[in-house]
Amino acid sequence: MPRNKSSPEECIEKYITENQKGSKDSTYNQYRTVLHNITRELIAGGFDPSPYRISQDAVKYLLDDVWKDNELSYRKWRTDILSRYCKFYKNTAIADLHLRWPKDERPNADWLTDDEQADLLEMPKSPLEDLVVCLELNHGLRIAEVCDLMLKDIDFKHGIAYFYGKGPGEGKPRYFTFKHDTEEIIRRWLPVRESYVKAAKLHDPSWEDPGNLLLYKRYKEKVVVAAYTEKGHSIDRSVIHVLRDALGIHFTNHTLRRTYGRTLYHAGVELVTISHILGHDNISTTIKYLGINKDDQDEALDIHADYQQKIIRKRILKKEGIQHE
Repeated sequence: MPRNKSSPEECIEKYITENQKGSKDSTYNQYRTVLHNITRELIAGGFDPSPYRISQDAVKYLLDDVWKDNELSYRKWRTDILSRYCKFYKNTAIADLHLRWPKDERPNADWLTDDEQADLLEMPKSPLEDLVVCLELNHGLRIAEVCDLMLKDIDFKHGIAYFYGKGPGEGKPRYFTFKHDTEEIIRRWLPVRESYVKAAKLHDPSWEDPGNLLLYKRYKEKVVVAAYTEKGHSIDRSVIHVLRDALGIHFTNHTLRRTYGRTLYHAGVELVTISHILGHDNISTTIKYLGINKDDQDEALDIHADYQQKIIRKRILKKEGIQHE
């Protein structure tokens, strides 16, 4: 590896400056904070924090000692930031480790923990961020369904929103009913949407409103207003990346949908109902969404043991009843 006399702080600033171009300040401010924290952690452990010389032993120290009690998403997120930082300085120590992260029975499935979910719900959010989280985490919509949801299909009078889910053609017709503060969250977004519509028509009188609930506005002079799309990853940049950087945890749009299904499961909702709500073709797909972990297995074994004891007690009472007759 090349030698370098720059301090870790100077290396971090150079990395941030070179990579921040075209990205949100908040994102790279978060990266800067993470890298400075990692630098302090490495120094405390007696390791060289220079990105040129961060070793595999140093990475293992972070994972096995410093971050061992943190959630998997947190460990993966920090490792990813550190890996990109080191690669910038031609250090491939982390990439060469070929780390294999623990998985549940469904590869690539992830959920927010109860605490992470609560943190996300309680943190201050913009009207757009609030609405996206509400639709995905509180109603289980896919990102494509969020993008395609039409304003005309929201029935405020009856508290219902209709949309087309996954499937051939337009997809399967589905709906969700407003719960908690869904209506309030939608109504908080509508003035923002209306301001975008006015700006677009002021710039171009021939502009036509596409009718999607979610619209974005770009640029101040040559105004561009359009509907979000799944393929453009604009929701990721506008909402998901901002929120996860602020929280310091890694998650995606689909993480929120999976968390919704898993929360229903832990709340005691039947699998058939969860499958219907999520728009799955069969329960086996839903079961994969729910995942199986040690806590679930332990809880199931406790339920089984209790039920088994009831069977035994019932048999004993029956025998005693026969003997007394």
